[in-house]
Amino acid sequence: MDDIEKGLGLAVRRLSDKNYERSLALFRLWLEIGRAYSPTPPDLLFNAIWNNRTNMNWPGSLIHPAAHLIIRIARDAESDRALAPHASGLQSLLCTESLRKFFDDNMALVCQEENGCGRYPFIDFMADANLVAYWVNLGYVEEAAIRNHILQSLISHEVLYGHQAYALIILFKLAGATFAAHADPSVVDRCFDLIGGYARRIPKQGGLIQVSFLYEENDIGAEAKY
Repeated sequence: MDDIEKGLGLAVRRLSDKNYERSLALFRLWLEIGRAYSPTPPDLLFNAIWNNRTNMNWPGSLIHPAAHLIIRIARDAESDRALAPHASGLQSLLCTESLRKFFDDNMALVCQEENGCGRYPFIDFMADANLVAYWVNLGYVEEAAIRNHILQSLISHEVLYGHQAYALIILFKLAGATFAAHADPSVVDRCFDLIGGYARRIPKQGGLIQVSFLYEENDIGAEAKY
């Protein structure tokens, strides 16, 4: 069954807008093979998606080029006749794990910055920031988490670290309107103040990215380096 999961994982790693239907067809094929020739564990689809969410052709930009397709394939698997028996609650499970890892890896990276301890989950954290933004927009994240936890977890330290600045940029680029609708305005203002301060503190971080969203009929924007 390990090889069946590898086949599914390969389809995840190759996800693109151009080959999406082919990847979905590969999901059906490998699950059919799995059912026919070996036991199929209930978490096979979840593991294939989750374990390969960062093993993709990611060119180095903050915005994950296939995060929307990970969301889409989870949704389509739940409604597909062949895949649905192996995809019950798949979107909710992926959302829950994305949010859990987002919080965990944020603290792991803070520990690394402050004490030189822990591991280096930077790429995982960036991927999960993208996924969390999509789950927020789709309504899978509880309002209390949007209002009280996600942004606050990134700005609760004395210094805004690089991975936190990047995560804020991702969240506001992809889900700014949703955060503006649910988060406290003072928290949103603090996020943008910190992003701007980080950009001034690290003036040679690379390309320029514009973050903006509509809030109370006014455009609020911030520029940050990444």
